[in-house]
Amino acid sequence: MSDWTPPLIVGCDYTHAGIDAPEGSEADAFDRLALPASPTPAEDAWVLARHPQPDNSPALLELVRPDGVKLSIDFSSGKARHRANEAGKGIQPLARALGLNAFRKRHGFMPTVIDATGGLGQDAWALATTGAHVTVIERNPVVHALLDNALRRAAAEPATCETSARVRLLAGHAESLLPELQADVIYLDPMYPERRRKKAGSRKGMQFLHALLGPPPDESDGSLLRASLNSGAARVAVKRPRGAPLLAGSEQWQGQRTCVESPNTRYDIYHLPTT
Repeated sequence: MSDWTPPLIVGCDYTHAGIDAPEGSEADAFDRLALPASPTPAEDAWVLARHPQPDNSPALLELVRPDGVKLSIDFSSGKARHRANEAGKGIQPLARALGLNAFRKRHGFMPTVIDATGGLGQDAWALATTGAHVTVIERNPVVHALLDNALRRAAAEPATCETSARVRLLAGHAESLLPELQADVIYLDPMYPERRRKKAGSRKGMQFLHALLGPPPDESDGSLLRASLNSGAARVAVKRPRGAPLLAGSEQWQGQRTCVESPNTRYDIYHLPTT
């Protein structure tokens, strides 16, 4: 049994300090969480803070751990901007797994993609920079709020507004939402259990995700893959650590399956017949 306990999270809205957030802004995502507000949170509490920004820009949401380490999502700088400037070079294995170029050559436009396991949204954003329209599904409300805030801030930047417009964010569980959605390709990147012996340089974002989401949901029944394969998409691509077993549910698959490998990652590709 897991000894995971979700962190205590309180809210702190610094926009109340002289700057009011307009209706319909990123404040909606913050307020929907209905977090208890505390000006002096307990020592073991995490804080989801909203900070006003200059020039009427959307406020910044950031999650702060008790040790002071902070996490926010930014699609306008850092790794996300670097991948965009590289014109997709950094996601070539993923792009091949999703068949982006092959689809474009055949149909004359980019495929629609569902990223059913959104996380911090880095892959979804990189795909959107290629011109693909991406629907992101995120099940954790706090991670969803951080993603929503990042997209709103990107939409306010001239350099990233067009890419932001190609990303749609949904809250909920993929198994429930996929039957109601349509896309050409579905991308799955299920979270793997946190390693007991972490590397000293473990990525901050993954540390936050493991703390917020806890152990990966039980996928032994294959419901995630099954919902993806039954969605009507022409292709389902599953990201796995290199050497890992196939995602649960694959043993029932009788169709064509290929893979694309990179140094540390393998993409298992399920090809579905199209009419």
